[in-house]
Amino acid sequence: MRVMVTGAAGFIGRSLTAKLLDGIRLADGQGGYRAIDEIVLVDCDFPQRAPLRAAGGVRVVHLAGDLADAGFVDEVASVGANAIFHLAAALTLDSEERDAAAYLVNVESIRRWIGRASPSTRFVFASSIAVFGGELPATVTDHERFAPETTYGTHKAVAELLLAEASRKRRIDARILRLPIVLIRPGANTPAVSDRIAAIVREPLAGRDAVCPLAATTQIPVASATAVAKALIQLHDVPAAGLAPSRAMNLPSLSVSIEQMIAATRRHGGTRATGTVHFTPDARIQAIVDGWPRAFVSDAATRLGIVGDRSFDDIVFDYLSEHHSG
Repeated sequence: MRVMVTGAAGFIGRSLTAKLLDGIRLADGQGGYRAIDEIVLVDCDFPQRAPLRAAGGVRVVHLAGDLADAGFVDEVASVGANAIFHLAAALTLDSEERDAAAYLVNVESIRRWIGRASPSTRFVFASSIAVFGGELPATVTDHERFAPETTYGTHKAVAELLLAEASRKRRIDARILRLPIVLIRPGANTPAVSDRIAAIVREPLAGRDAVCPLAATTQIPVASATAVAKALIQLHDVPAAGLAPSRAMNLPSLSVSIEQMIAATRRHGGTRATGTVHFTPDARIQAIVDGWPRAFVSDAATRLGIVGDRSFDDIVFDYLSEHHSG
């Protein structure tokens, strides 16, 4: 079985790839399960390529290029993967500032890919809570209508519809998981909204101060990269008959406030010197986050055994175990 992961160099992609290389077998669409023979990793660049190499006889192929480039999309689509986990995207702030370029990555590459896919290809798409917005109920289910308030959210909504329509016409076998804010990305700060939130935990644990652009009482749904990777694999294995016509579901998520995140960070700081979080309101970031759901659930996902994290302490502990061992 040949499996492809786009956005593979990102922290979710790396977590997913690690699980795929851990000897798991994936549903083959014929009622059975098959071992993975080859994993094709796709991203703009692979600055940390070595840790992604495989053992155990699984071949790992790296394809570096830009999904805004139609020629590269054609190259990637021609690989003929049995399963595709599509994580690559131009994120919120980048999409706001460079909407035409972001459209090529977030929408046009998927439209082009659909035209070259096999009907049996399982295409697992990472969508986002950003498809929702406006006047939202306290708890957002799978059935809440789209009302995106960002370019990124609009692109994700369009991509969901394209994939659902292509699945209805049996051009591809898509399944869609809407993700909350995924934490905690390691490494240097980036302008992404999710990373501005991750920094509230990551920087203090590294002994550095952090700037929080949100009010302390801001409530957000979150998930760890580990929980996301597990859920994406579970969704891949669901028979098509078990999916709604939309092919989409939310990832049931843990809801926490910024102040609860900070408290958990302090609890897990241990003997290390932890930095301080300084609140510097950013109206633009606050408006974006305020347009997202506060609580994120899915009856369909829960029935399938797809769940989120139990506590924010677990998310911090997992991050420390992987990135601050010893």
